[in-house]
Amino acid sequence: MSTVALDIHATTYRLRELKPRIAILPLASLEQHGPHLPVATDWLVVDEIARRVASEFSDGYLLPTLPFGTSLAHNGTPGTVGLTWSTLLHVITDVIESLLAQGITRVAVVNNLGEVSGTTVQPRGNFITKTAVRQLNYAHAPLDALWVQPLAVASDAMRTIFESWRDDVHAGEVETSLLLALRPELVRAVGADHVPRVGRHFTDWATFAQLAPHGVWGNPSKASAEKGHRALDAAVRGTVAYINDSFEYLARVKNRMAQARD
Repeated sequence: MSTVALDIHATTYRLRELKPRIAILPLASLEQHGPHLPVATDWLVVDEIARRVASEFSDGYLLPTLPFGTSLAHNGTPGTVGLTWSTLLHVITDVIESLLAQGITRVAVVNNLGEVSGTTVQPRGNFITKTAVRQLNYAHAPLDALWVQPLAVASDAMRTIFESWRDDVHAGEVETSLLLALRPELVRAVGADHVPRVGRHFTDWATFAQLAPHGVWGNPSKASAEKGHRALDAAVRGTVAYINDSFEYLARVKNRMAQARD
């Protein structure tokens, strides 16, 4: 696996010499993942995806993966530690503004994993990230910031890998496969499958523990390391393509706007 050219192990002088043009800011969460996966599941997977994504950008600067997100649906379950939405909004704002102050005008926020059944316009997890990014773009004309969720932007490929993707919300086939590929020693005996009789949107009205008492919403019994490796590759490819395409489009649009003003 290739390694990113610049991350927090670089010196200030090295960063000044190479002048990174894009920063990768990964956001994860620390929350319960049933009886078989560690509370660090999101952090482990997001961190690995972000490292692989950053290695595709010769002018990139990889920031550390923030382990804390907004995990209100899991609040109170052992091991779950999160931030309020207002705190996360300020964290994202402060970090991106500090990047802008040193001349980095492109920032891609890898906003947790998202869902295979999700979309690229509605975040799943760390919902406030979309608002933070939008407001930063409005406030700073030179800035091009975006957020991306790897499972969502690679959904077409993911749906050919996972057979139970429609029912997969948390600690199911998808996340269990990803951990089996990355850290199999951390996966305990897989618990029973559980799919509530209601839709994902019910987490807006009830706690996750009320809907899925054992912490699983999906079919972990269908997971495999082989699926996990394929999904990781697809997630990285999809995320890199989404970042490149988005920044290219923004450059064209803003150039047209500048020409129109002239």
